[in-house]
Amino acid sequence: MGQGGVTIKDIAKVVGKSPAAVSKALRGHQDIAPETRRMIQQMAQEMGYKANVAARRLQKQRTETLGLVLPVLSARQADPLLTELLSGIADCATTHGFDLLVSTCAPGPQEENIYRRLADQGRVDGFIIVQPRRDDWRIDFLDQQKTPYTTIGNTNSASTLSSVWVDINSGVKQIIAHLIQQGRQNIALILPPPGLLLAEAYLQAFKAAIALHPKIAGQLSIETRDLSQKEGQRATLALLDGADMPDAIIAGHDLVALGAMAAAQGQGFEIGSDIAMVGFGDILLAEYSQPPLTTLHQPTYNMGQQACQMLLKIIAGQTLPPPSIVIEPWLVIRQSSGLDLWV
Repeated sequence: MGQGGVTIKDIAKVVGKSPAAVSKALRGHQDIAPETRRMIQQMAQEMGYKANVAARRLQKQRTETLGLVLPVLSARQADPLLTELLSGIADCATTHGFDLLVSTCAPGPQEENIYRRLADQGRVDGFIIVQPRRDDWRIDFLDQQKTPYTTIGNTNSASTLSSVWVDINSGVKQIIAHLIQQGRQNIALILPPPGLLLAEAYLQAFKAAIALHPKIAGQLSIETRDLSQKEGQRATLALLDGADMPDAIIAGHDLVALGAMAAAQGQGFEIGSDIAMVGFGDILLAEYSQPPLTTLHQPTYNMGQQACQMLLKIIAGQTLPPPSIVIEPWLVIRQSSGLDLWV
């Protein structure tokens, strides 16, 4: 019986469907036709039906809640890509009748406490891990706890059941080919922080792409500490002060690229003419920077949805999807890599 006194059987009689079909429709199951699902849900609302969520969860021995701990250093340094991922995950969870428990915390002891508290107390049915790291304790911990999880970003762990990640190798090849076409010969790369596996993927892809073009020089910036504009500025100033100044800079994140642009402009260089700049992620700010930023686009919102769907299948014990969904990025060409360009 629902909390409002109206039962699923009552609704079934009115709409002319079986109680099982009504139950599935109220829980948002995809095997019920969308029109039928909407009709049943509307009738339930009109009849004053209120699901007994606590009883349903107790019966299933599940919380119907997913956990997401965003590695945010501070409110001022919030990553727009993480916000897009959050939107995709939240929309998917809501569609399937799940809640999303979100925490923000810088990597460290407090972050570990959050994972332990949520997993040990059984407050979530599974986690979505973002920005996988080298020797990622989060994966080791969840494996030990036998807690379901998916990752957004490739991992170096054989135990990871499912992940959604971007083909960085393909993306960097596109960038290098474009910069060479623009006549650039000395290309520098600002890597993500070394603790992120994304940094390793970028490094290997950059070396491989440069090796295909013997006449092109490649160099790396100093290590960055986070994915921020401030770090982009710091790394770029070091590159400009070096003996072999680059004529193109690739950054592993759009925020870093925007900081790199600001640093070069502050030193009197014209972006798109003296130095080409390319970012990663295609955040909204990229299109409205001055000049607009050439960047590697990834469908961030959809990646969040796909990771959520994979996790829900694992939790439900359904047949698993392929171990990884690999996203092919594409280069969005704007004026920061050539002032005469506009696509």
